[in-house]
Amino acid sequence: MSTRTKRPITASRLAVGAILAMWVAVNAFSTDQTPVIDSEPRLSDLGQYIESSLLEWDLPGLAVAVVLNDKVIFAQGFGVKELGKDDPVDAKTLFQIGSTTKAFAAATLGALVDDGLLQWDDPVVTHLPWFALKDPSVTRNVTIRDLLAHRSGMPAHAFPALTLLNAREVAKRAHMLDNQTPLREAFRYSNQAYGIAGLIVEEVTGRDWGDWLKERLLSPLHMSNSEGSPYSIWEDSYVAPAFLGTAPSGKVGIEDAPGMNVAMPHGVDRDGVRRVLAWQSYDNLQAAGSMASNVMDMANWLIMQVNAGDFEGVQVLNATTVQEMHAPQISSQSTFLFTDEGRPVSYGMGWTRETFKGKTYLSHGGGIFGFPAYAALLPEIKAGIVVLANGSTWTPYYPHQEITARVFSRLLDLEDEDWKSRTMTQTQAILEQVDQIFAAQDAARVENTEPTLPLSEYLGTYTSDVSGPFNIFMDGDRMRLQFEGVGAFSGELEHWHHDDFRLFFDGGDGQAYGSSLVTFTVDTQETIQQLELGAFGLYRPANQ
Repeated sequence: MSTRTKRPITASRLAVGAILAMWVAVNAFSTDQTPVIDSEPRLSDLGQYIESSLLEWDLPGLAVAVVLNDKVIFAQGFGVKELGKDDPVDAKTLFQIGSTTKAFAAATLGALVDDGLLQWDDPVVTHLPWFALKDPSVTRNVTIRDLLAHRSGMPAHAFPALTLLNAREVAKRAHMLDNQTPLREAFRYSNQAYGIAGLIVEEVTGRDWGDWLKERLLSPLHMSNSEGSPYSIWEDSYVAPAFLGTAPSGKVGIEDAPGMNVAMPHGVDRDGVRRVLAWQSYDNLQAAGSMASNVMDMANWLIMQVNAGDFEGVQVLNATTVQEMHAPQISSQSTFLFTDEGRPVSYGMGWTRETFKGKTYLSHGGGIFGFPAYAALLPEIKAGIVVLANGSTWTPYYPHQEITARVFSRLLDLEDEDWKSRTMTQTQAILEQVDQIFAAQDAARVENTEPTLPLSEYLGTYTSDVSGPFNIFMDGDRMRLQFEGVGAFSGELEHWHHDDFRLFFDGGDGQAYGSSLVTFTVDTQETIQQLELGAFGLYRPANQ
């Protein structure tokens, strides 16, 4: 039987009561819970519904905005920015939005298309002559459209999340890795492809991607609180400089961002106990997932999307450009629990395209640790929704998709369905699968074994052509792993069996990747030949 702490999808009675009491207390003095919006009778009970979802999903905080035509018809925050603090989430509270950044990335390139500075089907090497993949033919032929549609087959290695490499260094290592698939043969999600797309923007404009984003999109959309990087909001020491790293300052809380309206992400520790996380940098793949925003700002973005590039009479993007980003580019997999069964699913450029109740449905999620995000559109009725939260990200659903389905079905004048039960049932099934994986790992453990070598022989520096180096060392009686640089990936190693060690992450969301074991390969001469760092690749001793 697995000895791991089971992760409930609902709070205990005590936790629910505590959270409810806190929610009532903080909302009693919130000054920004009901921003000026156009009332929509069909959503009159939405706030009450979201309150119940927040409790049932055991989330610290949540914010939602809904748009229809060119108006915001709902925008509200719920819960708290940080557990244990009485500071409420409101409609202007900033969250990291993860991969919902990708639609913005596509739009920054779309703006260059509008300006006549590039075309969707330009080869990448036209703008980045140094760019190279392992296959020279793919290098020559892969286009901007291929990058944005996830049909380039580009690698999807974890090394950018572990190290402190900058964006250019990450991009230049792509030639060392095998592509996931041949060019244009299949949908394969690649954050590295979007990292390259951001570098194209920088090359063409001579500006940082975040600066171009603000000038060309955020400013005309009046998204004045949104930023292209967490470093534009926090002092450097309070941000984890690698996605799976830790903040150099150690623990971080809302008090470390005085005067800023920010939510704190929450995850779990190795024992399943909830903890506050630091904001995480994704700047070495910036256009893939680095943005921060709030639901009021995001509402303006959605209004532009459903109005063919127009916002308050300003044509931010050409209608044909928006249409091209929404258009199907390659067949993909559904990401929406309530999609119409049997209907085609595709990926555009920054949006997944499927159908809901017979209507075109565009969406994208975001998965920065502790910041699940979701944005969706029903372009045919000019409706959009954004849901931002500051809880864990163990499954792709949370209340985001049930809230979305409820809102859109109401705006389509359809009968309510039990969206919540379906979402929770599916989520429970996913969590049970995870528990089964952990249980199988526990069952396969061979008790009472020893490593082949003395522990001191496993210490030292390890590296690979793509990633590293990192050091394994003793800190008192604890065996530690640390990539180079303050705040890079690190963790604690505990012997599991034979030459396998379990790695407990210092950063990230508890044991989101905890099923991976670190395995040393020791030859007959009692020499370590390589180390398999779970899902993060193979490494060799640096002295080899």
